[in-house]
Amino acid sequence: MPGMDRYAAESRRLLSMSMPFLNEELMKGTPRFRGQDLRDPRLRRSTLDPKAIVFESRLGGGSDGFVWKVRFGDEGPFALKVFWDQVPPHEPGLYYSMQRECQNAAVFQMMEASLDVDPVLVYDHPMGRKEAIENYFSFCEENCRPNLLPNATKPAALPGATYISTLPRLTKCYGWLKLRKDLWSGLPDDMQASHEDPSKVKRLMSSHMDCIGVVYELIEDGENDAAAIEELDRFLWQAGFAFTIPPNLKDWKNGIMIDHAGIVHVRGYGWNEDDYMKRSVEGMLAGLDDGTDIQDDEPLAPE
Repeated sequence: MPGMDRYAAESRRLLSMSMPFLNEELMKGTPRFRGQDLRDPRLRRSTLDPKAIVFESRLGGGSDGFVWKVRFGDEGPFALKVFWDQVPPHEPGLYYSMQRECQNAAVFQMMEASLDVDPVLVYDHPMGRKEAIENYFSFCEENCRPNLLPNATKPAALPGATYISTLPRLTKCYGWLKLRKDLWSGLPDDMQASHEDPSKVKRLMSSHMDCIGVVYELIEDGENDAAAIEELDRFLWQAGFAFTIPPNLKDWKNGIMIDHAGIVHVRGYGWNEDDYMKRSVEGMLAGLDDGTDIQDDEPLAPE
């Protein structure tokens, strides 16, 4: 029954939207990366002081939120992203962008912590959800090779398997922070957020509660490198991530992916096996190779 299918899908969405994704623990030191942490990824709180924030310029925005270049006292510059939806969206089928980006950032930090201990053994060409999940949990502490093979040298990978030794270059995340609700009214007009859909801006600016922002490394403009893009694409596939939209050069600067809303980890809402298996950056790289500048109406910014 199609109606019941839609009801079940919406029930699953609402359940996923209710999952916590923020950790009150300050982002100091290495995060835990146990199996439970990967099942329930939560981004730690930034050590930066929101009271010391200084807005320097607007970087632009898109469907998920708006991004500014900011400093915190003498620290920075950084890219600050604030999401239009500070609560889960009501419209059926929509993902919660703030939840997705915070979860992705937390997962990347845990995977980096795992790789700092030892290389991770994964399926070289994972096929489908089952193998994506197995690869994903290969990064957990319980599956670290020193725990499984104490005092043993690194064994050769079996046919169909490979070792991941390092995390590709990613935009660094400095955690989430809470911004007071009257912050926006104090910004000059040339610093205000904007979008072609005024309702998105109104949703954020008219909120009566403090809002959450995520702080990222500020990536400067630079030439994109096909090898770096291919390296990250392969890592995302082997680590269990799927692209939710076709990859586009507008989401990259200097060979670094700056928009993490278009990917989702295998435990996240919106992960789809068809998207996972159909992943390809070939069209994007073809545009890069022939000098075509694949652009979008929105400015380049971590989105």
